[in-house]
Amino acid sequence: MSPESPSLQRSAYESLQFVAVGSSADLTEGQMRAVQVSGNRVLITMVEGVPYAMGAICTHERANLDEGTLMGHELYCPLHFSCFDVRTGEALSPPADRAAPVYAVKVQDGTVFVSAEPVDPEILSLEAPGGAAEELAEPAEQPSEPGAEPCACGGESLAATAPVAVPGPTTWHARLLERLEELPGLERGAEALGSTLRPVREHRLGGRIFDLLHGRMTGHALHPALSDLPIGFWAGAVVLDVAGQTTGALILSAGGIVAGVATAATGVADWTVSDGRDRRVGLLHGVLQTVALLTVSTSVALRLLDALLPGQVLNAAGLGISAASAYLGGHLVLGRGVMVDHTAWTRGPRTWTRTVEVAELSEGRAKAVPLEGREVLVSMIDGTVAVIENACSHAGAPLSLGTIEGGVVRCPWHGSCFRLRDGAVVKGPASHPQPMLDARVRDGWVEVRGRGRW
Repeated sequence: MSPESPSLQRSAYESLQFVAVGSSADLTEGQMRAVQVSGNRVLITMVEGVPYAMGAICTHERANLDEGTLMGHELYCPLHFSCFDVRTGEALSPPADRAAPVYAVKVQDGTVFVSAEPVDPEILSLEAPGGAAEELAEPAEQPSEPGAEPCACGGESLAATAPVAVPGPTTWHARLLERLEELPGLERGAEALGSTLRPVREHRLGGRIFDLLHGRMTGHALHPALSDLPIGFWAGAVVLDVAGQTTGALILSAGGIVAGVATAATGVADWTVSDGRDRRVGLLHGVLQTVALLTVSTSVALRLLDALLPGQVLNAAGLGISAASAYLGGHLVLGRGVMVDHTAWTRGPRTWTRTVEVAELSEGRAKAVPLEGREVLVSMIDGTVAVIENACSHAGAPLSLGTIEGGVVRCPWHGSCFRLRDGAVVKGPASHPQPMLDARVRDGWVEVRGRGRW
């Protein structure tokens, strides 16, 4: 957030050039339409009586966002279901990881005007509904065009002249990771590798193999557990080399190579269902681990050729590279939550709570219902009501946007499939089932209660 004073931001707003894009009568609550502004496709919508404008092209793979789904202030892309906040353009969920541009909007004499160019979301807060203009340190000025109604694109109103903290990484390792995530060439490499692996993943046999590598049969991802083995073997080899036990060191180095191949296979499988920053960091992690694997393999070859000292040096180097790679892997799992259960922290309600009337349910279909700040998916399968969490356990996607066939819901992001009647995983990459809630029907309503875990 910029620490500019309110007067400077107000000046920026008043310098904007606006173009007419249509009649205010065309603005309908919750509806979207696309207009052309300075040669760009711009989406216009109204949420809770407030008009918003943002770029209508998804920042991931250029789908038309105005053909997507609007749920409150959250707009889902029709192609890969990236989610954007229409107030700020912020990318809220993958695969998109770049914000969409936003435009200032104002209504004057029944005509909708949109700024000719994208704007910084900061200045949109100046004209937000309910904004406390009287709280500004200086008298509020009128909009540049007489009779204009307040511009409304969300955001908090400016408060006095206090400086505002600028968000960003505060530690050296956070800054390092941010720079690594933006290394040039990673996105191109990820796109190329992803395109190569996609046909394998989508093949029937390939899909089953990938399910096995994801760890669906074991109940959680295999890669994090296997990743300890190569480092353990190679670290043990270094210790044995120091102790003069070169034969034992050779055996451990070779064992680490075998474990490294298995680790790499599971890592590649998990990588194919990553997006955005996770995909870029995951690619770098994989490249480093491959270099480590090749380095230790060369070390073993040199040992077999009686070039002991070079072999020992290369084994130590491979261990160092693998440790650096493991740091990135730890960031992905512990810092970014890759392949962890995204429903692990959902709880409650403690008491029976009404969700939806039974009359609103249809056989073989499901309905997303708000519940204590989240959503649950209520379905009617073979005449029986079942309730599971709506957020996919794999990456948190809203299952209600997926497809349902034969009592199975398919996640819209990465294709995980779950049985609606019990939440069981039918197809990966998810390895954790969808948590079920206790359900009962009372007075024509479906009531639910959490299964504990407090």
